[in-house]
Amino acid sequence: MRRVVGIDIHRTFGEVVIWEEGKLTRAGRVDMTRPALEGFGRSLLKTDEVVIEATGNAMAVSRVLSPFVGRVIIANPSR
Repeated sequence: MRRVVGIDIHRTFGEVVIWEEGKLTRAGRVDMTRPALEGFGRSLLKTDEVVIEATGNAMAVSRVLSPFVGRVIIANPSR
């Protein structure tokens, strides 16, 4: 079963959605602090794929979440 976690990153928080078995579910917000992101990362599955928008702090978010999931993808929606 494939699960994709999408995060719309803003300055102080990220809006999270999860796509699983063809259903998209809102999963709330996560603060854009290292401790909050690490806590969020621990709640994810090792097989999850995380997709985040290419924004100013996307690389930092990617670095924090990568150890917890299968892969992190940084997407540029304008391309």
